[in-house]
Amino acid sequence: MSKASKANHGEGNPEAASRFNEIERDFVKSERGKKIIKEGPRVRPDEEADLAKAEQIGRDHAKDDDSDSTSRQKG
Repeated sequence: MSKASKANHGEGNPEAASRFNEIERDFVKSERGKKIIKEGPRVRPDEEADLAKAEQIGRDHAKDDDSDSTSRQKG
């Protein structure tokens, strides 16, 4: 079995993630980014039903979530 190279970070690439995050922050702060965010998502009329269905599925899954996130907090 060979050793993992320094370029292999397991899951993900921290340098690429850092670059992406920086570019994303710059975009959100830009005039273009602010305009697009203010406009909100563009949803075609034929997509409305699919989005509503997906949202309901998410809510149904959340109802069945019996995890107790407070018990996992470190005190």
